[in-house]
Amino acid sequence: MSAEEAPIDFDPSYVAGLFDTVGRVRFDISETPQDGYTVRPMLRLSPHQTQLRAAVIGEFLEERGYRYDFIEREYGDEFFRLQRRTDLEDLQSFLDGRSAHLIRELAFVDGVFADQFDFDILDPVDVYRFTVARDELRHGWRPKGRYHVSPDDISDRHDVETDDVETPALPHTELRTGYTVEWIAGVYDGVCRYRASIAEASDYEIGYAMYPIARLHRSGVCPTFVNAFRQFCEDYDLTYGDSSGKNDLQITFTGASNVRRILDVLYPRLLVLAEASEGLVEGILPAFDENVHRDKRGFYDLLREFDRVAELSGGPFRHREYDPEYFADLWRDELDLVDRGTVPSHSGTRPEDELDQFDEVTVPPGAFGTTPRRFRTLVDRVERDPDRVARLKSLYDDRCQLCGTRLASSDGTGYSEVHHLRPLEAPHGGSDVTENMLVLCPNHHVDFDNGVVRVHVDDLSVDHPYDSAVDGDELFVTAEHEPAESALRYHNRTICRLR
Repeated sequence: MSAEEAPIDFDPSYVAGLFDTVGRVRFDISETPQDGYTVRPMLRLSPHQTQLRAAVIGEFLEERGYRYDFIEREYGDEFFRLQRRTDLEDLQSFLDGRSAHLIRELAFVDGVFADQFDFDILDPVDVYRFTVARDELRHGWRPKGRYHVSPDDISDRHDVETDDVETPALPHTELRTGYTVEWIAGVYDGVCRYRASIAEASDYEIGYAMYPIARLHRSGVCPTFVNAFRQFCEDYDLTYGDSSGKNDLQITFTGASNVRRILDVLYPRLLVLAEASEGLVEGILPAFDENVHRDKRGFYDLLREFDRVAELSGGPFRHREYDPEYFADLWRDELDLVDRGTVPSHSGTRPEDELDQFDEVTVPPGAFGTTPRRFRTLVDRVERDPDRVARLKSLYDDRCQLCGTRLASSDGTGYSEVHHLRPLEAPHGGSDVTENMLVLCPNHHVDFDNGVVRVHVDDLSVDHPYDSAVDGDELFVTAEHEPAESALRYHNRTICRLR
C-alpha cells in the first residue's frame, strides 16, 4: 500500500468471516530422545495464492501489532504464521462472538491445550489424548504432509491401551449466532473462486456452452459456519447449488444472473475480490447476457478475459480440458490465430513440420456411414520398456500409489497403469526410468495427465482439491522405488494446473 492510500477500515465481522476461511491452528509435534513428545501451536493464515488476499491479511496483522512470519514454499504454498501466545489470545478476544469457527480452535489453545499439554514433555498416553482432542476439534480435517501424527500412529507405536484413556472435553465456545452481511462478505473474500465452466453442447452452433461460476468450498468447519451461510442464501432468495455437509461448505452460484445476484448484495463490502468482481459485473456478465459466447470469436475472447478474472480470485480451481489453448488449436483457422500468433499450439511444434514425408490424405464426407469401415493409420509413438513397467507394477502389487486401489483384470490378475511424471513425448523429453514413473489406477492416471494433482517434493504430500479421499495424504513409495525430485518438480511446474 502506498503512502497516499488510506488504511483499510476493517469491519470486525468481515475479519471474522475472512479468518474463519483462511485460518487454521496447527500443532507441531516433535519427538524427544526419550520417547517423549513436545507440541507447539501456531496459527496459519493462507492467502491461497492471491496477492490481494495476502495484502488484506497482512495489513490487518500490522494494524493489530501482531508478530508474524510470512512463509513461502515451492509451488505457491505460502502462509502467515503467528506463534506468540499473546497475539493468539488477543485475536481470540477480537473474534469473540463474531467467529463461526476459528475462535473455537484458538480457545482450545488458550484452554485445554494450555492447561494439559503446553510446555511439557508428553508421554505417549498424553500425546495420544492430545491428538484425539485435536482431530475432534478439526471436524475431520487434517493437514497435508507425511509428518502429520494421528492417534493411530501413537497407539500403534507405543501400544497404548486406548480403551483406558480419557480424552479431554473440548471447551464451550461462544460462536456467532446467525450472520451479518459483513461476515458473509469476509467468507466470500476468503474462499470464493470464479471460473468459466465449459461443456460440449450439441444445441449450440459452435458445439460448446460456457457459463460463469462462483464457488465456495471450505472443509472441516463447525456446523454453525455452514448453517449461517445457507441461511444467508435463503434469506436473500439466492439461487445456488449446495453440496455441503455438516462440516463442509460447498456452495456454487451458476449463471450470469445468479452470480450477479449475490454480487448485488456483497460487492460494496468486498476487499479481496473487489477488482475481480468489478470485472465480472462491468464486462463479463453483460457479455454473457448479450450471448457473445455463441460464436467462436466471442467465445474465445470471453474465455481469455474470464481467465484473467479467475486469476485474481486465486486461479481456476479445477483444471479444464477446455482452456483457451484448446480452442485456439481447435478453431485456429476461424480465429485467424495462425498469422497473428496470439496463442501457441499445445505441443509448441507444428505437426505438419514433422510429417512432411507423408502424403496428404483427404477422407470424403460420405466415407463414414452407418456400416463401419476400416482404415489403415500410422501412429508415431515413443518406444518404452515393458519389462521395466511390469517390474514396477509388481513392486506395488498393482496398487495405486495415490489411493491404494487394486483393480482386477478379467483373468483375475491385478490391473494398474504407469504414469511418467515428465512425459516422454516432445517437447517434454522425459526418461523411461522408474524414477520418472508412478503406478496409478486409471482414474488418478487421468488426473495426473490433466494436471489436477500436485505432489510436494519435500514431504510427498498430495494436493488434489477435487478428490477429498486423497487430498492431504502422502504419496506411497517403497524403499526400492523413489520418484526423482527433478521429475516431481517438472510435473508440478509444467504439467500441474493447480493455483
